[in-house]
Amino acid sequence: MNLKFNLTFLSLALVCLISVILLTHTVEIEAVGSGDAACKELNNVNCYVGRNEGNYCSSKDQTRTLTRWYYDKGACRPFTYKGCNGNRNRFCTQKSCESRCGDE
Repeated sequence: MNLKFNLTFLSLALVCLISVILLTHTVEIEAVGSGDAACKELNNVNCYVGRNEGNYCSSKDQTRTLTRWYYDKGACRPFTYKGCNGNRNRFCTQKSCESRCGDE
């Protein structure tokens, strides 16, 4: 009985850990020609989370910022992105933002 409980607990813990990783990890796909060669659209987006400027990727990048777009209350708006992390409400262009979230 104790072994069965331990296996069940470990299985549940593993499922929870994998879920957290999948929900917080953003996958970048195909580059978009928006004048910024490094800009990649996110695969899974969430139009309902607020703007998140992210973090600077390193101390030497603290003067480098990027213009990105986020969806907010029926409109896509520009914001300054610091280059790393952030959330899934981030788009390379206004057009991309509107096509992914405009009908939300």
